[in-house]
Amino acid sequence: MRALFPPFRNITLQRKLLTLIIPLLIVTVGITGLFSYIIASREVVEKIRQAQMNMAVKTKDQLDYFAQSTISFSNYLFLNPTVQAMVMNGDTPQRRDQVFKNLLPLMVTGESIQTMVLYPAQTNMESSQPFVITQTGIASAISYDRFKATKYYERLNASPNQLIWELIKPSDSILPGDYHHKLMLIKPYKNFYNYENNGLLVLGMDADKLSQSLFHDNEGAIQFIMDNNGDILAATDLRWIGKPITKLPIFEQAGSTQEEPASGLAKLKNNAEFIVSDSASDITGWHVVVIQDRSKLVVELKHIGSVTITIMAAMGFITILLSWIITRIITNPMKKLMLSMKALQIGDFSQRVYLNGNDEIGRLGHLYNTMVERVKTLIDDVYASSLKQREAELKALQSQINPHFLYNTLNMINWSAMQKGDQEISEMVVSLSQVFRLSLNSGNDFVELEQELELVRHYLFLQKKRYPARLHFEIETDAALKHFRMPKLLIQPLVENAIIHAIEPSEGTCNIHVSAYKEEGWIILEVTDNGPGIPEEQLLLLQKNAAADKANRNMVQSPSSMALSNIKERLNLYYEQAELSIQSKEGIGTRVQVRIKQGDNEYVA
Repeated sequence: MRALFPPFRNITLQRKLLTLIIPLLIVTVGITGLFSYIIASREVVEKIRQAQMNMAVKTKDQLDYFAQSTISFSNYLFLNPTVQAMVMNGDTPQRRDQVFKNLLPLMVTGESIQTMVLYPAQTNMESSQPFVITQTGIASAISYDRFKATKYYERLNASPNQLIWELIKPSDSILPGDYHHKLMLIKPYKNFYNYENNGLLVLGMDADKLSQSLFHDNEGAIQFIMDNNGDILAATDLRWIGKPITKLPIFEQAGSTQEEPASGLAKLKNNAEFIVSDSASDITGWHVVVIQDRSKLVVELKHIGSVTITIMAAMGFITILLSWIITRIITNPMKKLMLSMKALQIGDFSQRVYLNGNDEIGRLGHLYNTMVERVKTLIDDVYASSLKQREAELKALQSQINPHFLYNTLNMINWSAMQKGDQEISEMVVSLSQVFRLSLNSGNDFVELEQELELVRHYLFLQKKRYPARLHFEIETDAALKHFRMPKLLIQPLVENAIIHAIEPSEGTCNIHVSAYKEEGWIILEVTDNGPGIPEEQLLLLQKNAAADKANRNMVQSPSSMALSNIKERLNLYYEQAELSIQSKEGIGTRVQVRIKQGDNEYVA
């Protein structure tokens, strides 16, 4: 990573964007295409699986139809009086001929029954031949005694339903001369009157003909019918009939070593190489199985894959092209801005960059132009202010003698007054001297509250000499705030405004109350008078000017408004939480409060 990052940081922004965006887009398109292919493949397989299941159900329904037809035919034989007469009264050539003429038309016109064997259970005719008829005429079958010795008769006796469905193989020699596999219904033939077993009935059809009827439209899939023992009863390949499922080529293709035929179907279902659908018949219990090799779906899936790859390639090309165009749109204005900055770096302050649009880059160009203009203005201002500073320094040197001259002059007047015994003039001179001393404060911007109130006291003392009968004042302060440090001249302008607006316009007496106290975490400096008050419109204007920013104040301000605005500016400069409020009612008086959050900026000693 350390070897990779330095080169990456040194390349251009356009290449960085392309390096980051193109791989991301390719990966995104690739993942999208891969998932699209997987989803499409699953959809194809699922549709094929559903089609196979529909095919299996359809075949099962046809099988049930043949089975139900066979059962119906066996019920017809039970109800047929001619057949009952032959079984109950004895098997004679006349009765056989009559039954043959009665049943042959039904078997020839029917589709489900191709072979019928009826074994009469006559005790006096044990050696007699069974009644056998096929669609082609009379045939032969083994005797009743020999049939009792077969496994089919044994299974019939073990069946709780008193009927079984079996595949009779040519090797069983039950129908001599017939070399077809037979799907047969075996059940007892009962007496119509007492419902006792009166014989044995074997009905069915050729397995190969049933296979041709059921599997004529297999759509390329492998289909077969198997019993619960795993033997194939009917199949698309007639050579499979009679074989166990484990002997089928498809079972060998699956690479299975399963020995039990009954478990072969489960083995095929668990094999991922095949799609296996199974539907069991409710009548016979046989299973209709449809199998398709997944590898045969490769052709269709390859088509889906090739389409997906083509779309991915097209999308990749489009995304790369769009990425290059987008990066050009982003970086070209930045290159233009960079060239202008290089020219500005060597002192060309006439540089301006004009970018279209109001997006981030457009606003950046506008801010850059504003910055260049501002820098040029500042440089001009700094040059002009440097000249003014030198001029001011010269004037400051010339005016340094003024405070000392003022103090010396006031002291001389004070001594002259004391020599003449004029105590009042001496007090006034001392108070005026203290006002100047405290106002100047040796050049410091901050004073303690005690010093500020001393300045106010001397100022009011001088005003008291001016209005001896009309002015009364009172100063109260919390002892804990004596050393509270604050900007100088916060209270004196408020007192001066009270004298200007409360005493000068009126002829009565005026009380001015100055107080400093704490209230709920705030330090409050308050000046109250009982003057005529401020008219409502003028009060609103004062409050608006006091609360507004410097740039938004009225161009023309009275001295009082200017004093309040100056106090507000200094409060905002030195404190994070400070307020200036003015309350007044005409005929009652005015109260001005300066509220400073206690502990703000650590100006409390």
